[in-house]
Amino acid sequence: MRTQYMFFIILTIIILLVFSSNAMAKPNIAGEAAILMDAETGEILWGKNERDQKSPASITKLVTALVAIEKGNLQDEVTVSQEAVNTRGSIVWLRAGETQTLENLLYAIMLNSGNDAALVIAEHIGGTVDGFVGMMNQKARDLGAYSTNFVNPNGLPDQDHYSTAYDIALIMKAALDNPVLKEIIGTKTRDWNGRDWQSQLVNLNQLLWQYEGSLGGKTGYTNEAGRCLVAAANRDGMELISVVLGSNSQRIWSDSIRILDYGYDNFHKLKLMDQGDEILQIEIAGTSVPVLSGQVVEYLTNRNSDVFPTWQIKMQNLDLPLEKGEVIGRLEFVLDGEIIESVGLVAGTNVKKPITWVDIYVKTTLLFFGLVALILLLKAIITHKKRRNIYINRVSKPKYGSPRMY
Repeated sequence: MRTQYMFFIILTIIILLVFSSNAMAKPNIAGEAAILMDAETGEILWGKNERDQKSPASITKLVTALVAIEKGNLQDEVTVSQEAVNTRGSIVWLRAGETQTLENLLYAIMLNSGNDAALVIAEHIGGTVDGFVGMMNQKARDLGAYSTNFVNPNGLPDQDHYSTAYDIALIMKAALDNPVLKEIIGTKTRDWNGRDWQSQLVNLNQLLWQYEGSLGGKTGYTNEAGRCLVAAANRDGMELISVVLGSNSQRIWSDSIRILDYGYDNFHKLKLMDQGDEILQIEIAGTSVPVLSGQVVEYLTNRNSDVFPTWQIKMQNLDLPLEKGEVIGRLEFVLDGEIIESVGLVAGTNVKKPITWVDIYVKTTLLFFGLVALILLLKAIITHKKRRNIYINRVSKPKYGSPRMY
């Protein structure tokens, strides 16, 4: 019996070690470049050639949509040009002179990756395609995507049209922060009523159906770029972004799942502080004031890590009166000598300014001089009225008595 117990214990340890090893194993993917990013903080959790410049293909349309949503009106009626109709690649069969709302065109580029719809949007928002592309490049720079350059709004191949896995993750982070675009990329199907084509737009991102917690993303494919995918998911309150560029097979889906699974298997959000948690109490003017955390503080960490941040408190110089909820200091979380998070500390109660003998003296003096000034003012008004009445009486009396009648 003892030998059997030992056998089961050893077997259990071996199984746990195998599972632990699998959980920690880095993703083995076919794509040329890839990244895993925390959507809240922008922290890189894993990467493969993530700074290498690659063709982003139709992932480009994420920026097209971001600029259009910021600059346009979703209910704008947009007329299709012949130039847009003549584009190649993936299209939604628009016709010259046809009108669609900007909102419909956004769904067309994000679900069905319509290159014709992207050109229509560019002409409507930018006046010209080149003008719109300038807006796209400015938007990329605003987001910190400094290794990105666009020459068109749809992602068709060009040697001067490129991005990186890291930059695309930053762009996807902005897309998730935009409520309109976040809803669009997470939509599986949508009715489409075109002039020549009435059907349904079906999102090309298979992870919306395959991956638990999927928030959507954007696909891309050209012969030059290979298969590309940026995807995002939310599990247990943790949003992760995966990017795969330059994949040469259908492994784009399984590779993206491997990357996201690696994130959820190996990292978690550790709550360091809840909003309203009492950090300490301080004495102010004879009143005990609880010092509270102004917000929730979470820390993304490896599940197997035993290293935790420490904190340091920095209080401000306080002036009375003090109001409940007023920021009175900072709580800084430090890891490896660097501040990783800083949150406000707020007062948990009101504190009135105490009345001193100096205050009483000043107020009494001010009141006394105020009364004196009021008395002098009233006296001056009364004197003025008396003098005015005397003057009126003198003027109203005739100089030589009553006039004679003739």
